[in-house]
Amino acid sequence: MIFLFILSLIILLIIFPIPIKIEVKFIDNIFFFKFFNKLIYTSKDGIQIKFLKKIIENKSNRKDKKYSYKEEHPPKKKKVNLKKKKRKIAIIRLYTYLRNNKFKPLIKVKGYLDYGIEDAALCALIYGILNIVPGFIYYILSIVFEVNSLRLNINPEFNKKLLSFGITGIFYFNIANIIYILFLFYKSLEYKEVTP
Repeated sequence: MIFLFILSLIILLIIFPIPIKIEVKFIDNIFFFKFFNKLIYTSKDGIQIKFLKKIIENKSNRKDKKYSYKEEHPPKKKKVNLKKKKRKIAIIRLYTYLRNNKFKPLIKVKGYLDYGIEDAALCALIYGILNIVPGFIYYILSIVFEVNSLRLNINPEFNKKLLSFGITGIFYFNIANIIYILFLFYKSLEYKEVTP
């Protein structure tokens, strides 16, 4: 019975997408980052999740110990290999693979931008330029994702200084999507022999 439950769960994860919600805001000169409506980070107060704070603190402590150990015990000189294989992602090849991917994960994006400049003419000019941005964002996202919807509201405020924005993205992944994208990254690797 337990085996059937686990098997069913695995099949569901493979077939049906899992929604992942990410939200970024900039209000009153402070950045906010949320994950599933849970505040993770602010530029004013730093990381808000206790266990993440502990992980970062532990990593910094380990680095300090590692550097102090290296100073006390300098590494022995090793024999230099004449040639060494180096892995590098071929960007153009990766772009082609991702662009032609028929199993793209879905994404929904909505956001807003409230801005203002004291010069009304310049504010109007910037508004015209900013209206190109949603199309550019759509193109960039469509390389990796199947864009289900993209709504970005741009609101100019004339004759006053203002900058506030927020963007929410909901990604729909399943395990098959993730495995296939990782496979495309692996296919894009190229190996070169370099002298160290």
